Amino acid sequence: MEITSETKVTIGLLAVTVLVIVGGAWLSGQDRTDDGGVIQVVQMDRLVRGGSAVLGDQNAVVTVVEFGDFQCPACGVLHRVLQPVMRSDTGQSARFVFRQFPLPQHERAQLAAEASLAAEAQGKFWEYYDLLFDNQEALTRGDLERYAEQLGLDMAVFRAALDEGKYREAVQQDVNDGRALGVRATPTVYINGVRYTGRYVVEELQAAIDRAR
Repeated sequence: MEITSETKVTIGLLAVTVLVIVGGAWLSGQDRTDDGGVIQVVQMDRLVRGGSAVLGDQNAVVTVVEFGDFQCPACGVLHRVLQPVMRSDTGQSARFVFRQFPLPQHERAQLAAEASLAAEAQGKFWEYYDLLFDNQEALTRGDLERYAEQLGLDMAVFRAALDEGKYREAVQQDVNDGRALGVRATPTVYINGVRYTGRYVVEELQAAIDRAR
């Protein structure tokens, strides 16, 4: 069958219409910068789970999420940067969420992650989190128990949780969420669903949070 020039024009118009519809649907799931650029916003239900460790008001305007590894040196650097930022913003307009992302090359990171969740179950996550990052070179099983004792945790419950791998699945859930979001390295930080790509210095991180307000 011969395709006339009119038929070609009609087909061309239909193709353009389809592209416009598809393109519009894709862009509707994006935020835009002031200069018209597109910012990828990730799925918030992947960023924060019901059982995620949260510091600050649940209804805060800004949510800062870190996928981190307790044995990761760069995460240790970020921890020192986050401390003054968290102190200035927590309880005001920002909340901070830590998601577990132990890397396979860090042999002590997995158990440290599980231990932090065992501490969370006893209401001491953030205190334990500080101890782990302040002592990244000392993350043996004995060290993890020593930090728990220092915080006055119920040691029988804490040890049983580690022995039984009680929080192994919860750690894996965080890792799965991270991978689904494209996390490949630690630390990876999101501010209101947008991946932070600036330097890990107090002024730049604080400025990014202030802009998100």
